[in-house]
Amino acid sequence: MSATIPEEFALFTVEETIVYPIATLSVTYFIYGFYILLFGSCVYMMRSRRREDEPRYLNLYLSLTVALFALSTMFIAAFTLSLVARATVLFTALKLEEYEHFTDYELHSITKIVSFSIQQLTIVLLNTADYMLIYRCYVIWGSRKRVAVPLIVASVLTNVLGFVSFVVITISDTNLTTDSEDALFIIGDELSCVYSISSVVVNSVLTLLTAGRIWWIHRKARAHGVQTSDNFMYSVARIILESGIIYPGFIIAGLIMTNIDGLSDLPFDFYPLVAMSAGIAPTLIMVRAKLGMNVESLQGTVSEIRFTSIPAAGGVTPVFSIGNLSTVAPLESERRSARAVYEKDTIAV
Repeated sequence: MSATIPEEFALFTVEETIVYPIATLSVTYFIYGFYILLFGSCVYMMRSRRREDEPRYLNLYLSLTVALFALSTMFIAAFTLSLVARATVLFTALKLEEYEHFTDYELHSITKIVSFSIQQLTIVLLNTADYMLIYRCYVIWGSRKRVAVPLIVASVLTNVLGFVSFVVITISDTNLTTDSEDALFIIGDELSCVYSISSVVVNSVLTLLTAGRIWWIHRKARAHGVQTSDNFMYSVARIILESGIIYPGFIIAGLIMTNIDGLSDLPFDFYPLVAMSAGIAPTLIMVRAKLGMNVESLQGTVSEIRFTSIPAAGGVTPVFSIGNLSTVAPLESERRSARAVYEKDTIAV
Protein backbone atom coordinates (compact mmCIF):
# COMPACT_ATOMS: atom_id res chain seq x y z
CA MET A 1 0.00 0.00 0.00
CA SER A 2 1.09 3.53 -0.65
CA ALA A 3 1.89 5.63 2.40
CA THR A 4 0.87 8.89 0.77
CA ILE A 5 -2.14 9.89 -1.32
CA PRO A 6 -1.20 10.67 -4.94
CA GLU A 7 -1.75 14.26 -5.99
CA GLU A 8 -4.55 13.40 -8.44
CA PHE A 9 -6.52 11.68 -5.65
CA ALA A 10 -6.03 14.42 -3.06
CA LEU A 11 -8.94 16.39 -4.57
CA PHE A 12 -11.47 13.65 -3.80
CA THR A 13 -13.33 14.52 -0.61
CA VAL A 14 -16.09 12.81 1.34
CA GLU A 15 -18.64 14.93 -0.52
CA GLU A 16 -17.24 13.86 -3.90
CA THR A 17 -16.99 10.20 -2.95
CA ILE A 18 -20.19 9.60 -0.95
CA VAL A 19 -22.51 12.61 -0.71
CA TYR A 20 -22.45 13.55 -4.39
CA PRO A 21 -23.55 10.12 -5.72
CA ILE A 22 -26.27 9.80 -3.07
CA ALA A 23 -27.61 13.30 -3.76
CA THR A 24 -27.52 12.72 -7.52
CA LEU A 25 -29.41 9.43 -7.32
CA SER A 26 -31.95 10.92 -4.89
CA VAL A 27 -32.79 13.81 -7.22
CA THR A 28 -32.72 11.56 -10.29
CA TYR A 29 -35.12 8.97 -8.89
CA PHE A 30 -37.42 11.63 -7.48
CA ILE A 31 -37.85 13.06 -10.98
CA TYR A 32 -38.04 9.56 -12.45
CA GLY A 33 -40.80 8.68 -9.98
CA PHE A 34 -42.74 11.71 -11.18
CA TYR A 35 -42.15 10.55 -14.75
CA ILE A 36 -43.53 7.08 -13.91
CA LEU A 37 -46.74 8.60 -12.52
CA LEU A 38 -47.02 10.90 -15.53
CA PHE A 39 -46.45 8.06 -17.99
CA GLY A 40 -48.97 5.81 -16.22
CA SER A 41 -51.58 8.57 -16.29
CA CYS A 42 -50.91 9.19 -19.98
CA VAL A 43 -51.32 5.54 -20.98
CA TYR A 44 -54.44 5.13 -18.83
CA MET A 45 -56.11 8.21 -20.29
CA MET A 46 -55.24 7.37 -23.87
CA ARG A 47 -56.50 3.80 -23.54
CA SER A 48 -59.56 4.26 -21.32
CA ARG A 49 -60.83 7.66 -22.46
CA ARG A 50 -60.72 7.10 -26.17
CA ARG A 51 -63.60 8.31 -28.28
CA GLU A 52 -64.69 6.83 -31.56
CA ASP A 53 -64.10 10.10 -33.38
CA GLU A 54 -60.50 10.48 -32.26
CA PRO A 55 -57.96 10.32 -35.09
CA ARG A 56 -55.80 7.28 -35.63
CA TYR A 57 -52.56 9.19 -35.30
CA LEU A 58 -53.09 9.16 -31.54
CA ASN A 59 -51.80 5.58 -31.75
CA LEU A 60 -48.57 7.07 -33.09
CA TYR A 61 -48.44 9.46 -30.13
CA LEU A 62 -48.99 6.58 -27.72
CA SER A 63 -46.26 4.50 -29.35
CA LEU A 64 -43.77 7.37 -29.23
CA THR A 65 -44.68 8.07 -25.60
CA VAL A 66 -43.99 4.44 -24.68
CA ALA A 67 -40.71 4.52 -26.64
CA LEU A 68 -39.60 7.69 -24.84
CA PHE A 69 -40.33 6.15 -21.45
CA ALA A 70 -38.46 2.96 -22.36
CA LEU A 71 -35.44 4.96 -23.53
CA SER A 72 -35.51 7.09 -20.37
CA THR A 73 -35.62 3.92 -18.27
CA MET A 74 -32.62 2.51 -20.15
CA PHE A 75 -30.76 5.75 -19.53
CA ILE A 76 -31.55 5.72 -15.80
CA ALA A 77 -30.42 2.10 -15.49
CA ALA A 78 -27.13 2.78 -17.31
CA PHE A 79 -26.51 6.01 -15.40
CA THR A 80 -27.17 4.33 -12.04
CA LEU A 81 -24.84 1.44 -12.88
CA SER A 82 -22.08 3.82 -13.93
CA LEU A 83 -22.43 6.14 -10.93
CA VAL A 84 -22.63 3.35 -8.33
CA ALA A 85 -19.72 1.42 -9.86
CA ARG A 86 -17.49 4.49 -9.97
CA ALA A 87 -18.37 5.55 -6.43
CA THR A 88 -17.70 2.03 -5.13
CA VAL A 89 -14.33 1.75 -6.85
CA LEU A 90 -13.29 5.24 -5.74
CA PHE A 91 -14.33 4.64 -2.13
CA THR A 92 -12.45 1.33 -2.06
CA ALA A 93 -9.35 2.93 -3.56
CA LEU A 94 -9.32 5.74 -1.01
CA LYS A 95 -10.06 3.44 1.91
CA LEU A 96 -7.47 0.78 1.05
CA GLU A 97 -5.08 3.20 -0.67
CA GLU A 98 -5.10 1.01 -3.78
CA TYR A 99 -5.27 3.77 -6.33
CA GLU A 100 -4.19 1.71 -9.32
CA HIS A 101 -7.54 -0.10 -9.34
CA PHE A 102 -9.47 3.18 -9.71
CA THR A 103 -7.08 4.41 -12.42
CA ASP A 104 -7.57 1.17 -14.33
CA TYR A 105 -11.35 1.52 -13.98
CA GLU A 106 -11.33 5.06 -15.33
CA LEU A 107 -9.18 4.18 -18.33
CA HIS A 108 -10.06 0.61 -19.28
CA SER A 109 -13.29 -0.53 -17.58
CA ILE A 110 -15.67 -2.26 -20.00
CA THR A 111 -18.58 -1.60 -17.62
CA LYS A 112 -17.85 2.13 -17.67
CA ILE A 113 -17.56 2.24 -21.47
CA VAL A 114 -20.77 0.24 -22.06
CA SER A 115 -22.86 2.21 -19.56
CA PHE A 116 -21.54 5.51 -20.90
CA SER A 117 -22.30 4.43 -24.48
CA ILE A 118 -25.87 3.48 -23.55
CA GLN A 119 -26.36 6.86 -21.87
CA GLN A 120 -25.12 8.78 -24.90
CA LEU A 121 -27.09 6.68 -27.38
CA THR A 122 -30.36 6.93 -25.45
CA ILE A 123 -30.02 10.71 -25.24
CA VAL A 124 -29.79 10.85 -29.04
CA LEU A 125 -32.73 8.47 -29.43
CA LEU A 126 -34.77 10.48 -26.93
CA ASN A 127 -34.96 13.18 -29.56
CA THR A 128 -37.67 11.11 -31.25
CA ALA A 129 -39.82 13.46 -29.17
CA ASP A 130 -39.06 16.05 -31.85
CA TYR A 131 -41.05 14.09 -34.39
CA MET A 132 -44.11 14.00 -32.17
CA LEU A 133 -43.98 17.77 -31.82
CA ILE A 134 -43.23 18.21 -35.52
CA TYR A 135 -46.29 16.18 -36.45
CA ARG A 136 -48.43 18.26 -34.09
CA CYS A 137 -47.10 21.44 -35.70
CA TYR A 138 -47.74 19.93 -39.13
CA VAL A 139 -51.40 19.26 -38.25
CA ILE A 140 -51.94 22.72 -36.76
CA TRP A 141 -50.48 24.28 -39.90
CA GLY A 142 -53.05 22.48 -42.03
CA SER A 143 -50.80 19.57 -43.07
CA ARG A 144 -48.51 21.83 -45.08
CA LYS A 145 -45.36 20.07 -46.23
CA ARG A 146 -43.40 23.31 -46.55
CA VAL A 147 -43.67 23.62 -42.77
CA ALA A 148 -42.92 20.00 -41.87
CA VAL A 149 -40.07 19.25 -44.30
CA PRO A 150 -37.59 21.91 -43.05
CA LEU A 151 -38.30 20.90 -39.45
CA ILE A 152 -37.73 17.22 -40.23
CA VAL A 153 -34.49 17.98 -42.09
CA ALA A 154 -33.23 20.16 -39.21
CA SER A 155 -34.14 17.49 -36.66
CA VAL A 156 -32.46 14.71 -38.66
CA LEU A 157 -29.27 16.75 -39.12
CA THR A 158 -29.24 17.57 -35.41
CA ASN A 159 -29.63 13.92 -34.44
CA VAL A 160 -26.93 12.88 -36.91
CA LEU A 161 -24.61 15.41 -35.28
CA GLY A 162 -25.51 13.97 -31.89
CA PHE A 163 -24.80 10.43 -33.08
CA VAL A 164 -21.42 11.48 -34.51
CA SER A 165 -20.47 13.13 -31.21
CA PHE A 166 -21.55 9.95 -29.40
CA VAL A 167 -19.32 7.78 -31.61
CA VAL A 168 -16.32 10.11 -31.27
CA ILE A 169 -16.60 10.34 -27.48
CA THR A 170 -17.08 6.57 -27.14
CA ILE A 171 -13.98 5.85 -29.25
CA SER A 172 -11.89 8.34 -27.30
CA ASP A 173 -13.22 7.05 -23.98
CA THR A 174 -11.81 3.57 -24.61
CA ASN A 175 -8.28 4.84 -24.00
CA LEU A 176 -7.39 8.25 -22.63
CA THR A 177 -3.70 7.50 -22.16
CA THR A 178 -2.56 8.99 -25.47
CA ASP A 179 -2.61 12.58 -26.66
CA SER A 180 -4.50 11.65 -29.82
CA GLU A 181 -7.31 10.04 -27.85
CA ASP A 182 -7.45 13.04 -25.54
CA ALA A 183 -7.73 15.38 -28.54
CA LEU A 184 -10.45 13.14 -29.98
CA PHE A 185 -12.38 13.41 -26.73
CA ILE A 186 -12.19 17.21 -26.88
CA ILE A 187 -13.54 17.16 -30.44
CA GLY A 188 -16.38 14.87 -29.41
CA ASP A 189 -17.19 17.07 -26.43
CA GLU A 190 -17.33 20.16 -28.67
CA LEU A 191 -19.58 18.33 -31.14
CA SER A 192 -21.83 17.35 -28.25
CA CYS A 193 -22.06 21.00 -27.20
CA VAL A 194 -23.00 22.02 -30.75
CA TYR A 195 -25.57 19.22 -30.82
CA SER A 196 -27.15 20.49 -27.59
CA ILE A 197 -27.33 24.04 -28.93
CA SER A 198 -28.86 22.76 -32.17
CA SER A 199 -31.49 20.86 -30.19
CA VAL A 200 -32.39 24.06 -28.35
CA VAL A 201 -32.73 25.96 -31.64
CA VAL A 202 -34.85 23.28 -33.33
CA ASN A 203 -37.19 22.91 -30.36
CA SER A 204 -37.51 26.67 -29.93
CA VAL A 205 -38.34 27.24 -33.61
CA LEU A 206 -40.82 24.36 -33.50
CA THR A 207 -42.55 25.87 -30.48
CA LEU A 208 -42.69 29.36 -31.97
CA LEU A 209 -44.20 27.99 -35.18
CA THR A 210 -46.86 26.07 -33.26
CA ALA A 211 -47.73 28.85 -30.83
CA GLY A 212 -47.50 31.50 -33.55
CA ARG A 213 -49.92 29.61 -35.76
CA ILE A 214 -52.40 29.28 -32.89
CA TRP A 215 -52.07 33.02 -32.14
CA TRP A 216 -52.65 33.85 -35.82
CA ILE A 217 -55.77 31.66 -35.93
CA HIS A 218 -57.06 33.34 -32.77
CA ARG A 219 -56.43 36.78 -34.31
CA LYS A 220 -58.08 35.76 -37.58
CA ALA A 221 -61.08 34.40 -35.70
CA ARG A 222 -61.51 37.71 -33.86
CA ALA A 223 -61.22 39.63 -37.13
CA HIS A 224 -64.11 37.60 -38.56
CA GLY A 225 -66.27 38.09 -35.50
CA VAL A 226 -65.83 34.70 -33.87
CA GLN A 227 -66.18 35.21 -30.14
CA THR A 228 -63.31 33.41 -28.45
CA SER A 229 -62.31 33.69 -24.83
CA ASP A 230 -59.40 35.89 -23.84
CA ASN A 231 -58.19 32.90 -21.84
CA PHE A 232 -57.12 31.49 -25.20
CA MET A 233 -53.93 33.51 -25.11
CA TYR A 234 -53.14 32.10 -21.68
CA SER A 235 -53.46 28.67 -23.28
CA VAL A 236 -50.92 29.73 -25.88
CA ALA A 237 -48.58 30.68 -23.03
CA ARG A 238 -49.06 27.20 -21.58
CA ILE A 239 -48.14 25.47 -24.81
CA ILE A 240 -44.99 27.59 -24.99
CA LEU A 241 -44.16 26.53 -21.44
CA GLU A 242 -44.82 22.86 -22.09
CA SER A 243 -43.23 22.24 -25.47
CA GLY A 244 -40.85 25.16 -25.63
CA ILE A 245 -39.25 25.68 -22.25
CA ILE A 246 -39.02 22.35 -20.45
CA TYR A 247 -36.53 20.48 -22.64
CA PRO A 248 -34.58 23.43 -24.13
CA GLY A 249 -34.57 25.08 -20.72
CA PHE A 250 -32.95 22.04 -19.12
CA ILE A 251 -30.38 21.85 -21.93
CA ILE A 252 -29.45 25.51 -21.50
CA ALA A 253 -29.24 25.12 -17.72
CA GLY A 254 -27.02 22.06 -18.15
CA LEU A 255 -24.68 23.86 -20.54
CA ILE A 256 -24.43 26.86 -18.21
CA MET A 257 -23.68 24.72 -15.18
CA THR A 258 -21.10 22.69 -17.07
CA ASN A 259 -19.18 25.54 -18.67
CA ILE A 260 -19.32 28.38 -16.12
CA ASP A 261 -16.96 28.25 -13.17
CA GLY A 262 -18.68 28.24 -9.81
CA LEU A 263 -21.98 26.89 -11.14
CA SER A 264 -20.52 23.45 -11.80
CA ASP A 265 -20.17 22.83 -8.06
CA LEU A 266 -23.76 21.67 -7.60
CA PRO A 267 -24.31 19.01 -4.92
CA PHE A 268 -25.76 16.71 -7.60
CA ASP A 269 -25.36 15.92 -11.30
CA PHE A 270 -27.77 17.84 -13.53
CA TYR A 271 -27.09 15.57 -16.51
CA PRO A 272 -29.84 12.93 -15.95
CA LEU A 273 -32.49 15.63 -15.52
CA VAL A 274 -31.69 16.95 -19.00
CA ALA A 275 -32.12 13.48 -20.47
CA MET A 276 -35.43 12.79 -18.72
CA SER A 277 -36.87 16.17 -19.66
CA ALA A 278 -36.86 15.03 -23.31
CA GLY A 279 -39.45 12.41 -22.42
CA ILE A 280 -41.33 14.29 -19.71
CA ALA A 281 -42.18 17.33 -21.86
CA PRO A 282 -44.22 15.59 -24.61
CA THR A 283 -45.80 13.20 -22.10
CA LEU A 284 -46.95 16.13 -19.99
CA ILE A 285 -48.51 17.71 -23.07
CA MET A 286 -50.47 14.52 -23.77
CA VAL A 287 -51.79 14.35 -20.20
CA ARG A 288 -52.81 18.01 -20.13
CA ALA A 289 -54.50 17.65 -23.51
CA LYS A 290 -56.53 14.70 -22.23
CA LEU A 291 -57.51 16.73 -19.18
CA GLY A 292 -58.67 19.54 -21.44
CA MET A 293 -56.10 21.93 -20.01
CA ASN A 294 -54.11 22.54 -23.16
CA VAL A 295 -54.75 24.84 -26.04
CA GLU A 296 -54.28 21.94 -28.42
CA SER A 297 -57.47 20.32 -27.13
CA LEU A 298 -59.35 23.31 -28.56
CA GLN A 299 -58.04 22.62 -32.02
CA GLY A 300 -61.31 21.22 -33.31
CA THR A 301 -63.30 24.33 -32.45
CA VAL A 302 -60.88 27.22 -32.68
CA SER A 303 -57.44 26.43 -34.04
CA GLU A 304 -58.52 25.45 -37.54
CA ILE A 305 -61.62 27.33 -38.66
CA ARG A 306 -63.47 28.05 -41.86
CA PHE A 307 -65.30 31.32 -42.00
CA THR A 308 -68.33 32.14 -44.14
CA SER A 309 -69.20 35.61 -45.32
CA ILE A 310 -72.61 36.89 -46.44
CA PRO A 311 -73.57 35.02 -49.55
CA ALA A 312 -74.73 37.06 -52.47
CA ALA A 313 -78.28 36.56 -53.60
CA GLY A 314 -78.45 33.31 -55.43
CA GLY A 315 -74.70 33.02 -55.15
CA VAL A 316 -72.40 30.53 -53.54
CA THR A 317 -71.22 31.05 -50.00
CA PRO A 318 -67.48 31.71 -50.09
CA VAL A 319 -65.42 29.81 -47.56
CA PHE A 320 -62.13 31.05 -46.18
CA SER A 321 -60.07 28.13 -44.96
CA ILE A 322 -57.69 28.19 -42.03
CA GLY A 323 -56.33 24.75 -41.46
CA ASN A 324 -57.92 21.48 -42.32
CA LEU A 325 -60.96 21.05 -40.10
CA SER A 326 -64.57 21.55 -41.17
CA THR A 327 -65.68 24.37 -38.90
CA VAL A 328 -67.89 27.22 -40.10
CA ALA A 329 -68.24 30.34 -37.94
CA PRO A 330 -70.64 33.34 -37.95
CA LEU A 331 -69.64 36.98 -38.39
CA GLU A 332 -70.95 40.12 -36.64
CA SER A 333 -74.60 41.05 -36.14
CA GLU A 334 -74.79 42.75 -39.53
CA ARG A 335 -74.07 39.37 -41.04
CA ARG A 336 -76.65 37.41 -39.11
CA SER A 337 -78.15 36.18 -42.32
CA ALA A 338 -75.19 33.85 -42.63
CA ARG A 339 -75.98 30.62 -40.89
CA ALA A 340 -73.41 29.50 -38.32
CA VAL A 341 -72.52 25.86 -38.21
CA TYR A 342 -70.12 24.57 -35.62
CA GLU A 343 -68.93 21.03 -35.97
CA LYS A 344 -67.66 20.08 -32.54
CA ASP A 345 -65.07 17.70 -33.85
CA THR A 346 -62.64 18.05 -30.95
CA ILE A 347 -59.22 16.61 -31.46
CA ALA A 348 -57.04 15.97 -28.43
CA VAL A 349 -53.58 16.48 -29.77
